[in-house]
Amino acid sequence: MPVTISGSITAPPGAETTGEVFVSLYHAWALEGDLRHAVQFIESFEATIGPFSHEFSYPLERGEGLLIYAWLDIDGDGVLCTPDVRVDIAGLTEVTSYPAEEVSADIQLVAPCAGPDWFYP
Repeated sequence: MPVTISGSITAPPGAETTGEVFVSLYHAWALEGDLRHAVQFIESFEATIGPFSHEFSYPLERGEGLLIYAWLDIDGDGVLCTPDVRVDIAGLTEVTSYPAEEVSADIQLVAPCAGPDWFYP
């Protein structure tokens, strides 16, 4: 199913806001029964702090719901934190208006070094 997402990515006041923002899209839930689990990867793209828009194909057969996770690469190394450098910040939003062909979601980067499974479920 083709979906267009748009919104804004924001960082806390006073936070460093230069650098690439890496955005990943996830099913909120995937599979059934004993194998059911949260946070199933769909695809990724890059953005910046501020407004964003992205078109993608939502794979209906793989799961349900839509999560948007983003992290800001403050140190520019392309890696979400290391044991020595822990300055990158992340956030996640569950798109409650999904399913729809066009959705809007704002992402606030609020937690240092947190992966998507830290935020959800």
